[in-house]
Amino acid sequence: MSKTIMLLRSLGPVDLKSVARDSMLLMITGGALALALALRFAAPFLTSWLQMQFGLDIVPYYPLMMSLVLFIAPGMMGVVIGLLLLDERDDRMLTALMVTPIPLSSYVTYRLGLPILLALLVTPPAVLIAGLIVIPFWQLLLVSALTSISAATTALLLITLAENKVMGLAVLKGIQGLQALPMAAYFLDPPLEWIAGIIPSYWPLAVYWRMAAGEAFWGYLIIGVLINAAAVWFLLRRYERRLYKQ
Repeated sequence: MSKTIMLLRSLGPVDLKSVARDSMLLMITGGALALALALRFAAPFLTSWLQMQFGLDIVPYYPLMMSLVLFIAPGMMGVVIGLLLLDERDDRMLTALMVTPIPLSSYVTYRLGLPILLALLVTPPAVLIAGLIVIPFWQLLLVSALTSISAATTALLLITLAENKVMGLAVLKGIQGLQALPMAAYFLDPPLEWIAGIIPSYWPLAVYWRMAAGEAFWGYLIIGVLINAAAVWFLLRRYERRLYKQ
């Protein structure tokens, strides 16, 4: 743990500088809050306009709109860390790290713990800013903790599927499309809805939809923790094998 803290002190400022120098990373970092603000001000206006012009009521789809924030906030954090990891691979930083007293396990703990922590800090404020649906704060913390795991999943997918940052940007489109696919399950009823459960990002969305509807969600929460943890474990094993081959 002390070596992980040492990494936080040494690499943390470097990471901040890397993000600050890269306009794309800065834009990605602020993406979730920008979306939350857009939803807060645009959704009520759009709701009134559609109701008056076409008699359409989109209020029943507010949970789907809000789940966009839950999906994007941790995803953005995972993208930032994943791209930083690809930069470090291009710069052969990991090769240099292997000759230091700091074990790779501490490095991996730092790298994966950071996006989860950042996602957990960003997601609740983003959901509260969007504000289309209000759920108890303790429920918001629970679903934010679950969806924050996907930040590590996104980072691991980027670093295991892409060889460099340029390829990572191309791979990112596929990752985001796959992770967004379970949102279509909102229009399905169980058991058809559960087909989307093979994709880990489905479970935080399913938990939130049930919280918003005042329905039981604990079963979905427990299964979601297990499936998302299993996904991180699997991808982590692949990442570690690649690390030790360098």
